[in-house]
Amino acid sequence: MNKDQIIGVIAGAFDVIHPGYIYLFNECKRYCDHLLLLLHMDPSIERTEKLKPVLTIEERKLIISSLRQIDEIITYKTEADLLAILKNKKIDIRFLGVDYKDKNFTGKELKIPIHFLDRSHGWSTTKFKKLLSNNI
Repeated sequence: MNKDQIIGVIAGAFDVIHPGYIYLFNECKRYCDHLLLLLHMDPSIERTEKLKPVLTIEERKLIISSLRQIDEIITYKTEADLLAILKNKKIDIRFLGVDYKDKNFTGKELKIPIHFLDRSHGWSTTKFKKLLSNNI
């Protein structure tokens, strides 16, 4: 990695890759040279309102690593792990969904510049899982 590259970071579980994620990753790459994806092992452990991922961490890594937009993947288990990664990596821009605007989120106090991603594409993991279950 070149020291002059703009490093961007996006974090999440990214379970069951669908077109919405591809739209997001494409938008991220418009603002950075190197996209670091922080892959949450299981968000349901700390946040009971979140769904347990369908795919294992290794299956998700396999799929995500095949995407041309993603330059690097680091897995994390807890929000404390996420915070430590954000503190210890050189990050020039962080990508969050527009739904995080005006909300608290892990690492907000670090003052990493944020680009809020538009989600008007209409895709979500919940929608995708419903489409799948309705067609099985």
